[in-house]
Amino acid sequence: MSEATSSRASVRSQTLDRALDVLDLLADGQPRSSQELATASGLHRSIVYRILRTLEDRQLVSRTAEGRYTLGLGLLVLSRTVLGEAQAELQDQLGQLANTVSATAFLAVPQGREVVALVTVEPARHRTAIAYRPGARSPMDRGACGLAILSAQPARADERPEVTWARQTGYVRTVGEVHAGLTEIAAPVRLGHGSAAAVAVVFVSGDVDETHAAEEVKSVAARMSRPTEIWEL
Repeated sequence: MSEATSSRASVRSQTLDRALDVLDLLADGQPRSSQELATASGLHRSIVYRILRTLEDRQLVSRTAEGRYTLGLGLLVLSRTVLGEAQAELQDQLGQLANTVSATAFLAVPQGREVVALVTVEPARHRTAIAYRPGARSPMDRGACGLAILSAQPARADERPEVTWARQTGYVRTVGEVHAGLTEIAAPVRLGHGSAAAVAVVFVSGDVDETHAAEEVKSVAARMSRPTEIWEL
């Protein structure tokens, strides 16, 4: 080994290297237990467990209902600027929604106790459309997007009535919870292994036919919920 190579190796983070090995193992989309990851990586299970806990805290991995690990939606947030063709496909679907409803449309994903807008599109012919930028955050328990995502999860005794209602109707409507005077309509996008995102439109209250908007949002969410290349990042 050359001196330069040895020097580069000496400054690497062993913990980070191991964490990336775990992410690489999960990149094939196959959920695995911590023991299976330990066996495949050649690491002690206690080390893998600590890595998984850290990655889970950052939403870079998530657990299925069976307790197995898979890649998390936090990776979507980190990769939103390099989605490439997937982003173009998302923008196309959201663009159609925005133009059909005449309101700003966006896709949001959960990150901890917040919801993060991943891709946003404003309607082409609507001067008063709301400017909603990628990376915008809102609390998980406030606003239609967070509540829509919660509606895709198992019911809880302390959940808001809007979440329960969304399981019956397929969408959530809130007014002024994230931004004063703005209405938000969202529907859950059901992804693999129990994960969920939300597709939504946001507009000035009274500017949009809300019944029509809700049906369009639900339709787009249903299309995005099908297994597609969009989520194979």
